[in-house]
Amino acid sequence: MANIGRATLVLDAIAESQGSLTLTELATRTGLPRSTVHRIARSLENELFVVRGQGRPGYALGPGLLKFGMNAHLRLLSTNRPQLVRVARAVNENVELAVFSGREVVVVDQLASPERLRGVTKVGKSFSLHASCIGLALLAHLPAKQVDDLMSLPLRQFTTNTVTDLEKLERRLVDIRRTHIAVDVEEHDLGICAVATGFIGPTGALQAVSVVMPTSRFAQKRAHAIEELQRINPAVRVSSIDDVAPC
Repeated sequence: MANIGRATLVLDAIAESQGSLTLTELATRTGLPRSTVHRIARSLENELFVVRGQGRPGYALGPGLLKFGMNAHLRLLSTNRPQLVRVARAVNENVELAVFSGREVVVVDQLASPERLRGVTKVGKSFSLHASCIGLALLAHLPAKQVDDLMSLPLRQFTTNTVTDLEKLERRLVDIRRTHIAVDVEEHDLGICAVATGFIGPTGALQAVSVVMPTSRFAQKRAHAIEELQRINPAVRVSSIDDVAPC
């Protein structure tokens, strides 16, 4: 098997493309020599970690990865579910668990309240890192160089509240690193607000937990939601609601 670090670069590139990539495309995206990419791809193909793409030349992710992904996903859900249930019952709002997925963040579990939000978030839905509190909560844990790389592409404006200015985003990350709380006030969807915290979870993976609610209930419930998030992440440091920047 090829060097694990270089193999990971190749697998990450294919995963982020959401399709197949040729050897030349892989070399460009990973910065590795084409001959090295070819050797790695052949080793990965032997283990069915990658397969030849259908309909176009190149490589796509293969079925050999499923056993790892399914096991990790089930362990992530089972170890976090009790905490999510507790927060959802306490705040009576939707609670979501999210992790990195390439250059986005994806919701991997959700506990819905009786007053659940319909048609806003579903398990498997991905969000841009800059336009969601779960994304910002995760970004705050990364080194500055990695944040710069993830924010290097033009940032999409989802609503009038979406922050796309890199200097403003960096100031927000400074606040989030201090309080361990990120706030979303209609930045991704109008009418929806949320608070989130990011931390290393029971499985050892970086994850974010958020409490999501309609804007109409946010002012009343924000402080309570933050208190409940502090119960699952003792690193949260919010002495008053004024400590948390709303945007």
